[in-house]
Amino acid sequence: MESARGRSGDGVRRVYLAGPPYANEYRGRAEALVREIGWEPVDPMRRDFRGRTQGNEAEIVEGDLAEIEACDAMLAAFSSPDEGTAMEAWYAHSLGKLVVVYTGGTPPHPWTVYVADVICNELERAVQALARDNPRV
Repeated sequence: MESARGRSGDGVRRVYLAGPPYANEYRGRAEALVREIGWEPVDPMRRDFRGRTQGNEAEIVEGDLAEIEACDAMLAAFSSPDEGTAMEAWYAHSLGKLVVVYTGGTPPHPWTVYVADVICNELERAVQALARDNPRV
């Protein structure tokens, strides 16, 4: 059972993996790295709607919003532009969630800088930012 703060019943911290739908390499690497630091990755793509989004928009968005609310933080891949990732990051930011951004070296957009608590070029560093006691400093 999840608490309002997003932790599972065993107290494990949860992180929402935001990123473009076809960023499979990012998702696989992020999931493994997040598990290494003892966090639970929440990948919205496990509810895979690729190729069948039309007519399922409400289910997709409402599912994403609920999962973001249930997590402690967000790890967002902004290595390429994606509307969904931007909307998810804004929502997490508006809830006061920790938003850690991975850019892959792509210069961040001003809106990305605004909503992010931490911006890292490398995925490993982004995940390490989640592990720190106070990554907002």
